[in-house]
Amino acid sequence: VGEINTSVYCFDGRRLWSVLERVRPENDQGEYYLTDVIGLLGKAGGRIEAIAVTDPEEALGVNDRKQLAALAAIQRRRILDRHMLAGVTILDPATTYIDDTVTIGADTVIYPHVIVDVASEIGSDCVIGAGCQIRATKLGDRVRLLAYCVMTESVVDNGAVMGPFCHLRPKSHVGENCEIGNFIELKKAKVGRKTKAHHVGYLGDVVIGEGANIGAGTIFVNYDGAAKHTTLVGDGAFVGSNTSIVAPVTIGEGAYVAAGSVITKDVPADALVVERAEQVVKEGWAARRRAARAAQKKKDS
Repeated sequence: VGEINTSVYCFDGRRLWSVLERVRPENDQGEYYLTDVIGLLGKAGGRIEAIAVTDPEEALGVNDRKQLAALAAIQRRRILDRHMLAGVTILDPATTYIDDTVTIGADTVIYPHVIVDVASEIGSDCVIGAGCQIRATKLGDRVRLLAYCVMTESVVDNGAVMGPFCHLRPKSHVGENCEIGNFIELKKAKVGRKTKAHHVGYLGDVVIGEGANIGAGTIFVNYDGAAKHTTLVGDGAFVGSNTSIVAPVTIGEGAYVAAGSVITKDVPADALVVERAEQVVKEGWAARRRAARAAQKKKDS
């Protein structure tokens, strides 16, 4: 057999309706066959043409989830081939999923287990680390995503370094040459160019200027139980580690926030704010406590 009917049709709707009512279940199965329409249209003087498909894969049918997965794999490989021929390096095509709506610039390198979908845009000379998930997000040129970054409906500008394990939730924007590191979550956050947040933090509903430094363990407390509030952080501000900033407040340009502070009021530009209890040192307390416990233990025995 050199040619078969793939049962894919394109009809003139008016002519189709005119003969559908004449289809009869005159077969062993007692079923109505759409293929009978072809003969009926021919007898009625209709124009019938056949188009030969040169690639058999174009005519494969889908009757179950297994066949659907097989066709999806074919289409996925075609998409990957298109990007690789355009200068994108995909280290492991078998584990890489890229949607047909995605654009990727030349000389970008994509590591295994990456998913990119929903019209995402990736610039040139980027590195997408293993396990990253990018959805409806735009990356500029020379962006580096270390392993297991998750990004949704966000923008990352040229030269930024992200991750590993950072999370950009919708409406986040990371500026040029920023460094957003381990276990940082952004939500509706706008981060100015060359700002750094390297370790463990939540940047929610915040606008941060250029060249700021956000210390490890910083939390922007944006929710009061009823509504979300925004915090503003000026250019060059320094926020020490283990700090909570309770919105809505403004941290002025060049201001310093001491580690361990809980900020509930505005901080002027170039000021130092310290909000924590004074350290109390009790000399010899630990030794006395150990001695008392030892004496009690001896007495009890």
